[in-house]
Amino acid sequence: MSQRYECSETGRSFDTADEARASETRVPDLRNGDVIYVGTALYLSHGRDDFCGGLAEVLEVKAGLSAGASSVFVRLAQEPDTLHNWPYLAAKQKEVRERFGKNWAHPDPDNRPEFNEW
Repeated sequence: MSQRYECSETGRSFDTADEARASETRVPDLRNGDVIYVGTALYLSHGRDDFCGGLAEVLEVKAGLSAGASSVFVRLAQEPDTLHNWPYLAAKQKEVRERFGKNWAHPDPDNRPEFNEW
């Protein structure tokens, strides 16, 4: 029987230690339905788009350009009108996990006029 290696972040099993460590740093190839962490976004001039970070389900993974270089972008069920740069998010997974734990991301609009008029 071959040895299996477990990702300490997700509990999933992998054939190699490298695959398990990659999963822990959230850099494996993403698929629709995977769950990742996303941070909070607050806006002074369009508070109606404020968003509270946490766990989020991946709806779409697509290639694109970021600063002229190829990159991977994800669309999330909790914020479907926004594409997120996955390499940027991947590097922040542990930090955001520590902040939000098992809380799910969600819209958190601030509809006060003073935060939506300019």
